[in-house]
Formats: sequence, structure tokens, C-alpha cells
Amino acid sequence: MAAGLLAAVKIGVQQTEIREFAMPDVPADAGLLRVEAVGVCGTDVHTYCEPLSNGPFIMGHENVGRIASMGPIAAQRWGLRTGDLVLVEGYRVCGHCDSCLSGYFGYCPREGGEESPEGLRPDSLVRFQPSRGGGFSQYLYLHPGSRFHKIPDHVPVEQATLALPFGNGWQWTYLDGGVGPGKTVLIQGPGQQGLGCVVASREAGAGCIIVSGLASDAKRLEVARRLGADFTINVDSENLVDRVKELTGGRGIDLALDVATGSAATVLPAIQALAARGTLVIVPRSGKMADFPMDVVHGKSLTLKCVRGHSYQAVEMAIRVIASGKYPLEEVTSHKFGLGQVDKAIRAVEGEGPTGVIHVTIDPWSLPERP
Repeated sequence: MAAGLLAAVKIGVQQTEIREFAMPDVPADAGLLRVEAVGVCGTDVHTYCEPLSNGPFIMGHENVGRIASMGPIAAQRWGLRTGDLVLVEGYRVCGHCDSCLSGYFGYCPREGGEESPEGLRPDSLVRFQPSRGGGFSQYLYLHPGSRFHKIPDHVPVEQATLALPFGNGWQWTYLDGGVGPGKTVLIQGPGQQGLGCVVASREAGAGCIIVSGLASDAKRLEVARRLGADFTINVDSENLVDRVKELTGGRGIDLALDVATGSAATVLPAIQALAARGTLVIVPRSGKMADFPMDVVHGKSLTLKCVRGHSYQAVEMAIRVIASGKYPLEEVTSHKFGLGQVDKAIRAVEGEGPTGVIHVTIDPWSLPERP
């Protein structure tokens, strides 16, 4: 198929296969992206383990590439040119509601809805690329509701895929958490998003940055220090609360960011480690928590915030820092896989396979792995 393209399609629980698709037609209000790199997110790990609900589809939502083509309406609406290097927002939205107009696309009532345009062939690429995903492919169909961030040409595409997880870091640490000059911050969990919180804290002028993790996170904790963390804590061998109190002269921390489990194992120590009038930002969702210490929360006048996703502004902040070259981000973008290795890439993020994995990218243009 001369005009075809390849994509890694999820066909079942933890199963993918390479399929060939015809290049889609591009209407006046849509476009086509030549995908250069795709980051593998923790959400991909969870999605990969779920059964299919609406048939096979293409995953991948940390998508960076160059505009291959656009219709005239899309070009005018998006303000882009063919060849521009862009990051595609993972949200496909209406663009008119309060959430969209404020840049918080993840709260758009339409976000997450899958479109099934009339007249498409059953094997059309467009049908296999859902609202939040579709990047594990050589080309990505750009729906009219797509939103973009321009990437400077000098930025390595692997590092550009960090803009979404690091945008989360800016959102949760700075815009939601209120970190600022002189503040003391505890970041629980040194994954890609936790490391984004480290960079955001350093850029915002935090006075002391502490990152905690498990013994298995030794490599990530080293990278956290190189990105600006002042101290790291191995919770398998050190008591988190005691160590934080020691590092802060008994005062405690101003801001705790739980980017780890959102369970009693991380939330309760964070509450104990917070100073009076401190803030706890919780990212992961967990079940009910027995014996929640409301008396401590009330006694310290603590603020608790549950957060998810990011705003447009937060990703723009992340891109500016990535483009500055101030940080050794090549240590964060630790592993790269080909399109035929999507299964291995997702499993690597889950903890199977190579060691020292932090942020993984897919290169759609490497040759597929053969049986």
C-alpha cells in the first residue's frame, strides 16, 4: 500500500498488533500530524490492562510531531503552518464552554467523547484514534477540536513529550499548590510527574525541595537531585515524618504533593509532616480511607486539594523551561522504543524489563519488531 501508514493497535488486554491503514482524507476543518515521538504515560499502563469496550483502538496521547497537512479552515483557526513542530493536547474539546475558554480542557463536558463520522470505512484510521490517544501511529488525524502547543525547533522531540507530564507538575505545584519563594515542599513519588513538580518548585523559587520514594526508586531520586531537589528520602529505610522534621528544624513543610498512591500510606504521613496552615495536594485516586485524621487537619488549619490534569497555561510554562536547556532532561527521557515495541514500552513503564526507566518514548518511524 504505497500511500499507507503503520500504527500499533490495542486488540485486547495487554495486546497490540501492527496494522496498516490508508492515509485519511483531510477535510477543510481538520489536519494530519506526522508523529515524531510519543511519550508513554502512567494512564497508558492502566488503559492497556483494561478490556476493550468499543473495539480495538490506538493509544498514545503525549504526541509531538510536525503538521503534515491542514484544511483552510483548520489553518486559520489553529494559526499553524505546514511543517510546524507541535505538541497536541490530549483533550479533544468543544472550545466554547467555560472550561475550554479558561484553558482547563479536561473539564469540558464533551472531552472524552469519541466521534464516529458518517461515511467512514470500518477500517478507517479515524475510527481507531479516540479522543485521548491515537499517537502510537506514524500519522495522527487532527480533529477540528484539537488544541496545540508550538515547540521550538531546537528542542529534541523526546524532551518535548515531557511537556504534558511536566505541565502537570506546574499545574499541581505552582497554580494549584501555590509554591513560591522560600516555601518548603515535599514531593512524594519521583516519577515523570513528580520530577516535573521538582522543576516547577525550583523555578518558582522554593526554599527547600524534598523528594521521597522507595528503595526501588534510587535512580529516580538521583535524577531528582540533579533537577534541583535539596534532599531525598528513602521511605523503606527512613521515617518520612521524622526526617522531614529534622530537615525543617521541627517546623514541617508548607506544601506536600502526593504524586505516589493517594492512599493512607502516603496521605497520612504527609498530613503529619505539614506545618500549620500548610497544603496537601493529592493526585492519584484511591478508595475510602479509614480513620482519617480530621482532628489534625482541623487543628493545623490545613488545606487539602485533589487535582487532575492540567491547564493550557501550565503546559506553556513547562515548554518554556524545557526549551531553556537549564535542566539535564536527557536523564529523564531514559528509554526509547520503536513502533513494534509498544507492548514492551508500556510494560517497561509498569516496571517490567529494563531498569532505570523514568520516561519512555515511542519512535513511530523505527522499523516494527518482527516475530
